[in-house]
Amino acid sequence: MLPSTSSPSPLSTPLATLTTLLQTLQSALPHSPPPPSNPHPPNALSLLHDSSSLLHAQTTKLSLLLLNRPFTPTAIASILTSISSGCVPGLLSVWELCDARLYSRVLRDEIRVLLRDTAAGLLALVGLIPQLEAQGGGRRGEEEEVEDERQREEILQATGQVWRVCDRMIAVAGMGIAGVAAEKVDAWHALVKDAVEEIESWDPENSEGSSFESDSSSPPTEKQNSTAAKASNTNNTLSKPSPPPPPHPIPNNNANPHALKPHILPPLKLLRMLYPALRKRRIAPFPPSSRTSLPSETQIKTLDELLSHLQAFSEETDEVAGALYDGDAQAVERRLAGLRVRAERCVDAVRLDWGGGEDAFSAWSGKWVGRMRETMGALGE
Repeated sequence: MLPSTSSPSPLSTPLATLTTLLQTLQSALPHSPPPPSNPHPPNALSLLHDSSSLLHAQTTKLSLLLLNRPFTPTAIASILTSISSGCVPGLLSVWELCDARLYSRVLRDEIRVLLRDTAAGLLALVGLIPQLEAQGGGRRGEEEEVEDERQREEILQATGQVWRVCDRMIAVAGMGIAGVAAEKVDAWHALVKDAVEEIESWDPENSEGSSFESDSSSPPTEKQNSTAAKASNTNNTLSKPSPPPPPHPIPNNNANPHALKPHILPPLKLLRMLYPALRKRRIAPFPPSSRTSLPSETQIKTLDELLSHLQAFSEETDEVAGALYDGDAQAVERRLAGLRVRAERCVDAVRLDWGGGEDAFSAWSGKWVGRMRETMGALGE
């Protein structure tokens, strides 16, 4: 009698291929992609949209097959092959095309996170298949039904992760560079607003006495909205800043923190004003990416510089607040001086519009810089 031989599973090769591809994607993400060798490479955002849409559809089919009985290896293998031959190679190509000089650092970093989460979600989902295959589709006892419910939750969880990432990738492809940048600016703006409001409320009994808060010195553009996104649409964003209060020397080191507060709020409030103005006049009108054209490398470089400054403002504002709470006047002065220098560099980098001409922001920015200098006195000289 010949020994019995079991035929290989139709899932073995598709599972191994897909797993290897996903691991290849994961290993590629820590490294910045080299410049495309093709002088006219495909548009990475268009490819991101198409690959994500296809992956969302294929993941839905795969999930339904894994959730329902009987277990159908051939149908599942077909979907795994489709994901391996189309979706994942497409996403790998997106990463290879996403040169920061063409798409900006902020978009490249966003896509890096999304691709990482995509690979993790898919690996979690396909990792459940061998155990499901081993169980087959026979009758289930009570203990097996409990195990089935646990596996069902794992399938739904992994599927949901892939769906969420696919939806986000499709959204990012539609938003483009300017849309992703605007989201980041809104988030940093919100952090600065929170820090300023925290400083204001930190000493309630003196907060109303700040000369910056008086009607005569409060800038007309300080009307605040309920969200950072709405702030970008404030009608008075580009109004002329009103004259600042006269600068006073910052108290000596280890001064009473209450005495430092009036010196901190005016420049931080001016900094807060900068976000909606830049969002409206420089981020929103940034040249769009399309299937046939991209912004110039010079424009991308300037945008990255602008975003780097705006992120640093949000981080440094927290440091200024910490120095205030510690009563460290020297640290307050040093950090405010650094903020002033960086703020002037930021505004100067985008004084002209993306076409190289002057506009409403060009005139407003000069007044804003003058206001910042007057408010902070001789700091940073």
